Amino acid sequence: MYIIQEPLYEPYRSAEVPRYEAGEHAARQILSAALAPEVIQSVMDSPLLATAQVTTAQIQAGLWTPQKDSLAPLIEAVPRKGGEVDRILGEYSLRHAKSLTHAVPMAMRDFILLWFAAAFIRADGRMLDLCGSTSCLMMAVDYVAARDDAGGGGHAAYGTAASEGLACLGGNSVTQALRDTVFVDAVLKARDIMTTTTSRIMDPNRFVDAAGGPVTPQEYMRARWWDAAMVPYHRLPMSAPGYRHVTEELGTFTAVDQCGAIKRALDCAIRYNEIVDIVPDCANGESFNEVLLALASGGGHAAYGYGDALARVTDDVLACECGASGHEEAAEIAMGDCLFYLLTTRYRMRKQLQSLSAAGGAIQRAYAQRPPGARLKTVASTTLQPGNLLHSDTWEPLWKRTEAAPRVPGGWADDLAQRAARRSLPADTAACDRARCETVIASLLADCDNAPDQSLPAFAKRWGDVFGTVLTAAAADDASSRQHARALRKLIERIWLHCVVGDDDGMPHPAERADEQLAMDTTQVLFATYGLPPTEGWTLRRAFTGVATSTLELSGLSPYSRMTDGISQILLGETPA
Repeated sequence: MYIIQEPLYEPYRSAEVPRYEAGEHAARQILSAALAPEVIQSVMDSPLLATAQVTTAQIQAGLWTPQKDSLAPLIEAVPRKGGEVDRILGEYSLRHAKSLTHAVPMAMRDFILLWFAAAFIRADGRMLDLCGSTSCLMMAVDYVAARDDAGGGGHAAYGTAASEGLACLGGNSVTQALRDTVFVDAVLKARDIMTTTTSRIMDPNRFVDAAGGPVTPQEYMRARWWDAAMVPYHRLPMSAPGYRHVTEELGTFTAVDQCGAIKRALDCAIRYNEIVDIVPDCANGESFNEVLLALASGGGHAAYGYGDALARVTDDVLACECGASGHEEAAEIAMGDCLFYLLTTRYRMRKQLQSLSAAGGAIQRAYAQRPPGARLKTVASTTLQPGNLLHSDTWEPLWKRTEAAPRVPGGWADDLAQRAARRSLPADTAACDRARCETVIASLLADCDNAPDQSLPAFAKRWGDVFGTVLTAAAADDASSRQHARALRKLIERIWLHCVVGDDDGMPHPAERADEQLAMDTTQVLFATYGLPPTEGWTLRRAFTGVATSTLELSGLSPYSRMTDGISQILLGETPA
């Protein structure tokens, strides 16, 4: 992948998204090809759609029908998914957008930029922005006229948002990504058609048996990579110069079939998405969700601990010594996935948790924060069995929580501090500098474990101090990057307050628009670091994603764990042993 011509758009600085006649023409061609009847029919006849059909029947038989009364209050409690473009337009008007109309393609394009800037932290920033532009063509078919429509308009609006990427990027991998996009869009359209027919199945259990039995995790994940557009989403940024040492010519991660830890890490984008969509997918009748499929196939036990297992995926890939190339890169991508799905305004995860935690009764208890003294052990004691998936063929979890004592002298806090330091620091950091970071982090984690809920907001500044300590250890505390470091530190403190402990009073903006502000500020501040020299910018971004995801996943207060454990407890009627 390379840049054919210099882009004009600057995120959060430009007054409008530039339009390119050649780019919009290419967008129309791609969408026309994807929606061609013969292409749709080819997808309808494929094993991929067969997997989607059986998955829908499986979830209908094992979850939606028998657990209808348990799911209904959850659906009623959370805000509806969709309409995020309208919610964010006012913020764009405050950040140079010429008008609300001009802000629409900005909102669609920058939606993906948050993900790419947080996950693919070794790439060129301009390329990431252009990749985000091109990716709007996947959203065109997925969102327009859907129950959870983002509110960005029709196909033409998404074509406008995609036009600069299509006009400015070139190379074999870009051409392949556009071919992938045609296939992905056809899959999305075919799945919509299939959903209508599958809803008429009278006996889903008989349908599953006639199809050859339940869908396995491997079959599901293979189909979901296309359904979720993960092939082109990853191919584009992975074709940038910063990743050519771990990819082949067309942007494919070469070690993905050699190392199970790397494969699990790359699948994190799907799994974090599944978590934030658990309840919205139930509300919208969307059945392509691994958590829902696990619950339908294995009951509440099959998803209890899923969030903590995801945290372990990132740390296991960093600790893997199999000799394959790309462990650090895969972990960085997984950490970016974690941040994106939490922060982006489409999925409204904070508001979902806020609503569920205030629902009263069994729902409120199921989604509450873990009690003091039980937080760190829950996440630290979760371990993964060997493999490249999270479930066996019969949907038994491939993770477990051990009752064994911590493997380090300082207990669970020290164990998790080592994991947090490994996330945040370059692999070649001196042992003495790494140890200083671990000491600071362990002290904070121990306090997070034991503090009552009302005391947790006070730890925001200490998480900011952890970020400063990491930068010092990484030798990244120099004059040229200090302004960026200060802005990133403030974001870490806000993420802790807003997303982990839910303290709206500590936020700098009114609660009703705090989600939009935090997502946009994170995108803007992260993207600005791409203007620094490559190594300097990467070190800052690695420290930020490492510390930020540690606040989310290693503090024992993970929003993702609350979402998966919450629904598991509702379905089981109790907290699993």
